[in-house]
Amino acid sequence: MKIFSKKLNCIVLFSLFAALSTAQAEQGNSKFIDPKIGSQGAGNTFLGPSMPFGMIKPGPDTGNNSSNSGWDASGSINGFSQTHVSGTGGGAKYGNILVMPTNGGLSVAGISSERENESAKLCHYSVLLKRYNIFAEITTASKAALYRFKFPEGKGSRVVFDAGHLLFNDIAGEGQHLVSSSAQILSPTEVCGHTSVRGGWNKQPVPYTVYFYAASDTPAASFGVFKGGEILKKSKKIEAEGETKTGAWLEFGGENEKTVSVKIGISFVSVEKAKKNAREIKGFDFEKTLLNAVSAWDAALSAVNISAPNEDLAKVFYTSLYHAMLMPSDRSGENPLWKSDEPYYDDFYAIWDTFRTSAPLLALISPKRQSECVRALIDIQRHEGFLPDGRSGNYNGRTQGGSDADIFIADAFAKKLKGVNWLDAYAAVKADAENTPLDHFKEGRGGLDDWKNLGYLSIEGVDRSACKQMEYAYNDYCVALIAKGLGKTKEAELYFKRSAQWQNLWDENLEDGGVKGFIRPRRRDGSWLEPFTPYDGCSWGGNTFYEGNSWTYSLFVPHDIPGLIKKCGGKEAFVKRLDAFFAGPNRCDISNEPFFLSPYLYIWAGRHDKTAERVREIMKHYHASPHGLPGNDDSGALGAWFALSAMGIFPNAGHDYYFIGSPIFEKTEITLGGEK
Repeated sequence: MKIFSKKLNCIVLFSLFAALSTAQAEQGNSKFIDPKIGSQGAGNTFLGPSMPFGMIKPGPDTGNNSSNSGWDASGSINGFSQTHVSGTGGGAKYGNILVMPTNGGLSVAGISSERENESAKLCHYSVLLKRYNIFAEITTASKAALYRFKFPEGKGSRVVFDAGHLLFNDIAGEGQHLVSSSAQILSPTEVCGHTSVRGGWNKQPVPYTVYFYAASDTPAASFGVFKGGEILKKSKKIEAEGETKTGAWLEFGGENEKTVSVKIGISFVSVEKAKKNAREIKGFDFEKTLLNAVSAWDAALSAVNISAPNEDLAKVFYTSLYHAMLMPSDRSGENPLWKSDEPYYDDFYAIWDTFRTSAPLLALISPKRQSECVRALIDIQRHEGFLPDGRSGNYNGRTQGGSDADIFIADAFAKKLKGVNWLDAYAAVKADAENTPLDHFKEGRGGLDDWKNLGYLSIEGVDRSACKQMEYAYNDYCVALIAKGLGKTKEAELYFKRSAQWQNLWDENLEDGGVKGFIRPRRRDGSWLEPFTPYDGCSWGGNTFYEGNSWTYSLFVPHDIPGLIKKCGGKEAFVKRLDAFFAGPNRCDISNEPFFLSPYLYIWAGRHDKTAERVREIMKHYHASPHGLPGNDDSGALGAWFALSAMGIFPNAGHDYYFIGSPIFEKTEITLGGEK
């Protein structure tokens, strides 16, 4: 009983110390960040430590390893992997290079543990691994993570490195698959290796590779490697092809209570680069590393200061900004595919989501970073032929609608972001508009022949033709804006003309819910799709609408709202239509991106009051709690909708104006580039 009390007191004091050090570090707006917001339910947000746009995202993987963020509220902890995404749906991605502290008899399989006293704060995660009575903590730099494990007395101490670990959620064939892995003991304090994985959300056929280098502050008394479930005590190096996992372990020995720190650098280029990245963390100073990470977030969030009516709203607001800065991942200097002096970002996951809110938000509060993202996209197109709509693991895919990087880039052009070669930008978006891709699920626009020759997308020409029709029109408008701004008058006229083709799928005789006129899929011979209702929709494949229906997409004309109002029968009829959209069942889905602009459309009909009413009502679905998001956060896109709406301004991406909504803060001050 005495020994148990001693252990418990040590853990309580250690937890208290960690909490105090975190609290002391949080001085600015970062004190309002709560990584737990949106981590449960549909939000899928990542709750481990991360730097702004950090390449490494260390955190716990739980249960059956099927959660997209790695973590779930139920299930045991399997260990802590170094790569994750945030807020995404579909199949899981990453979960590479698992680290797990253990004790007792040597084992490398079935080593998961129940958890207690789990805590997730800004740049600091901690948990008691109940099975082993080990207290584990994580903090991070941009490309390296630092772990601190407090081992109890009497059971020994060990750290296992699983190079074959990955997250697996095989939705629609989007599961990841191990291609190869390796591990090597370099010294009693050093381990390195790699993992190569294919698949995941973007169905990546060419594997991505993550290299790692790990160093401990405590020399191991013994060590070894493993292959599958076989432990090889006398070997220092192991590798395997296919699904057989490999890894290594460091045994620190002794029966005394001890604290062991381990830092891990990762790289997408080589073990040597991973070792260099590990040097981001000087020594093994946990508190200093944590302080540096928190300071980086304070600097990132200093651009926006609000007068919030209560702390909960401040938490939701700043956590929304935080989530919008987790992705894409800054991998400059880590591109294994080509050499370039341009910035390199990965995990645009997906631009179909982020062009609407996250990208315009960053153009306001982090214009230099947004310029880098635009330059990275242009460089991808320069080397691979197409801009991505989604990209992860250094591979384009999947395209959810149009070539929406065109909108992403046009928004930066409209906001006059600096440092971008706009002639190269125009060449990139024009390539999307003119060149048919080999695989339109991967990149570009499918069905371009119909778009150019028929003036609409037929159901024979491309899947999800109706929603893509609306996005292609918007895409072409954005191409036209850049062409016009660069003095390319004739080309601008061509794309402006094509941007009006959304009207060619407008069935003015289709009625529902007291509303007349809807977007409707059409065959190549000109006939309408039968049978059809405005509620029909689909996911991948299909011939109607993606993640929405005609009620939603018949309002999606961001580039020609006056033309849409005219199609709907004038302002009064348009207001009636919007009322029906928000009032009827299965029409408006506030958990998904296609609805984002809808409540602001009342303004074009002169009803600012109704925009205010709708926006305020929708914002009530956001809370300072683990279930605080109404849907997938999608790389911060959902939270960014709340943040912009809370400030009282909302972008129409690609345009140089903002809608005035209904701010919930008495004052919002944004410091723009150039100290404005």
